Amino acid sequence: MKNFRIALALALLLLAARSGIASAHPPKEISLSWDPGGNLTVNVAHSVNDPQKHYVSKIIVYVNDKIVAQKEYASQTSGEALSDTFDLGALPAGTKVKAEAFCVIMGSVTGAITVQ
Repeated sequence: MKNFRIALALALLLLAARSGIASAHPPKEISLSWDPGGNLTVNVAHSVNDPQKHYVSKIIVYVNDKIVAQKEYASQTSGEALSDTFDLGALPAGTKVKAEAFCVIMGSVTGAITVQ
């Protein structure tokens, strides 16, 4: 009976550990939009059950492959996504703007646009 209880406890621990890993996932998608006033809006799709524990933790913005802005977050604004705006000032047409969003648990997603 003692061996059965030990085996059962180990099986439950393994199951609990695996379910936590299975629910962790990187952000699904990122979209960027630029307005002529110099604002970059970053929308990150990241569906989670608990946006206080599993969330987009950081967004890094690059202009022509150089970091120009970075924000860190302690939670997600909703269980579906995070959205934020970065004031980058005037950029000439043809400038490449990229953003990368990181999940607090695992993974990241990257998107890019060219200023028109």
